[in-house]
Amino acid sequence: MLAGVVFGIDVNRTMAFHLFSIAAALVLVAWIAAGQFRPRVRIERRLPAFATVGCRFEYELTLHDRGGQGLAALRVCDELQTRYPSADQFARLGAAEEPASNFFDRRVGYPRWLMLIERLRGGRIEPASLPATPAGGRSRVGLSLEPHRRGLLHFQRTVLLRPDPLGLVNAVALCAAPQTLLVVPRVHPVPRLILPGARRHHPLGMQAVLAVGESQEFLQLRDYRPGDPVRQLHWPSTARVGRPIVRESAEEWFARHALVLDTFEPRPDTVRFEAAVSAAASLAVGLDPGDALLDLMFVEERAVVITTGRGVEASGVVLREIAEVTPARDGGFESLASHVLRHAGQLSACIHVLLCLDEARAALLQRLHASGVSQLVLLAGGEASVPIPQGVLVHRLDPARLAESLATIPERFC
Repeated sequence: MLAGVVFGIDVNRTMAFHLFSIAAALVLVAWIAAGQFRPRVRIERRLPAFATVGCRFEYELTLHDRGGQGLAALRVCDELQTRYPSADQFARLGAAEEPASNFFDRRVGYPRWLMLIERLRGGRIEPASLPATPAGGRSRVGLSLEPHRRGLLHFQRTVLLRPDPLGLVNAVALCAAPQTLLVVPRVHPVPRLILPGARRHHPLGMQAVLAVGESQEFLQLRDYRPGDPVRQLHWPSTARVGRPIVRESAEEWFARHALVLDTFEPRPDTVRFEAAVSAAASLAVGLDPGDALLDLMFVEERAVVITTGRGVEASGVVLREIAEVTPARDGGFESLASHVLRHAGQLSACIHVLLCLDEARAALLQRLHASGVSQLVLLAGGEASVPIPQGVLVHRLDPARLAESLATIPERFC
């Protein structure tokens, strides 16, 4: 059609304008036919419970014909929601991740913009062919997706494409099918660490660690003494004997460990931060604290503490929380340090996943060491700008070889 326009301008000297007429008529008919494509379908998407970043998975789409006319062979494309980066995200992209290869692209930033859009979208789903669907029937098609980031993926819609007989244009039908899928960080095997530290006294028992309340370990019934809390009164025994009887609970002694994730980036580095998150997830899921408690601590918009171990099954909660963690924007590392120090009196051992080792982080290590807390520091690709505090074991993690780095963590530390 374009060639007919170029060579057929002078209709007195050439017949090429006939090519333009015929081609334009074919395209016009294809466009008109495409406008008549209005299928009535219901979309069902069967997703897994969660996915892992960087690991391709298969899922299934089912299309139910509700128009009663059936569906011809179509192309199906599932689309994720497109999110645009903010000015802060655009500015914070690390130089090591800059996709531009020349000065002009680096100056303008368009390749960086496209890279951020693709990352925020979370992946790309290739179209698939859908077999013909009988009237009122249903057809299934398998699709695959490799998540490029962790967090929630937002499926927005399903696009149905029907080419015209000549294959010139596609008739497009947009079917809204919103759905979300949680993508968790990749978890690597970790050694069976022997966490040191003696049991410590928890006056209110284990229930006080997990919720508000006294210990639930029953010891005995005894007479009321001045100062006993009224809520400890055992009313059936009080009514039976005619004097106040209280329920006495046993004091509990158990070990409690902390896993501290550093979310304060000294300088933007997505690769290093993702390595730290993956290392923390691997430890939170792979460690076996036995009859002890393990607290995952980090600061985002608020201080977060997630407790696992000692019969508390919270692996799913840990993965959900850590899957959506982002670098902290407000405050500094001191806010995380003060949060950890508030629990120092109950901790036996502490594993730190740090992005660097500076004065603020070294001060936290020194104060915990003075409190008798055994510590292991996993340094995610950063450098130690201050001397390593005495009595603290530091193990460096290579973000490019994270699985190998985690496998070589010493099993004992003190």
